[in-house]
This record gives sequence, C-alpha cells and structure tokens, in this order.
Amino acid sequence: MNKTKKINFIEFTNADKVGVASIDNQHKSMVETVNKIYNSLLLSKESSALNYLKKFLELVKAHFQTEEKLMRETNFPGFYSHKLEHDRFYKQILNYTDRFHKEFQPIGKEQLEGIRKWFFNHLEISDKKCGKFLHEKGFS
Repeated sequence: MNKTKKINFIEFTNADKVGVASIDNQHKSMVETVNKIYNSLLLSKESSALNYLKKFLELVKAHFQTEEKLMRETNFPGFYSHKLEHDRFYKQILNYTDRFHKEFQPIGKEQLEGIRKWFFNHLEISDKKCGKFLHEKGFS
C-alpha cells in the first residue's frame, strides 16, 4: 500500500510570527509551498515540484515587494541591508528555478536545507526587527 502522508520540511509556528498579519500570512504561504516542493520530490513528481518552485518564486517576489514597500513607507532604518538580503535570496531561487526548468536539474534536499536556513535566519535577524518597527508604526 502506497502511503502519501505529507511531511512538513519546514514548520511555521506562532513563535515565528513578526506581528504584522500580511507578512505573517505570506511567510506561512511560503513555508507551505516549500513543504509541497519537498513532498513532490519525495514522491518523484518533478513536474509538480517545478510548478511549486515557480509558485514559491512568485510568493517570494510578492512578499519582498510587500516588505520593501512597508519599509520605505515607514522609513525603516535597516531598509538597504534588508533589501540586499532579499535581492540575493531572490536571485538564488531564480537560479534554482532556471536550472530546474532549462536543464531539468531538480532542486534537492541540500537546496531546500539552504532555503530553510536562510528563511529562519532572515526571520530571526531581520524580519522580526522589521516587524517590531512596523508594529510600533501602527501596522498589525
């Protein structure tokens, strides 16, 4: 019997929230999509994994635009370094997507580990600081 139990590669908990609903909801969607990529790879469904990777890239882009817009509107003092982190990560995910799509080099567990590490490091070091600042400016 083939079990297709879904495995969460990344867990997003209340402790990971930054306190701004739009950002938290986007973070949650990004985590759910990474989990879909992971489960597609476990089931050897490369075309599904590629579709989820493309969706993840779209979610990342939209999320970064949301954060950067809020940071600009509120004159967040760490805007430039935060944006630089976004730009580097986006290029990395774009590279994974291009290689997967053009050369059919599926994203592997190593790349997903890199995404997970980047996500939680960025969340703890940058996003929570930004979230606190935005919350003080009246965003929730």
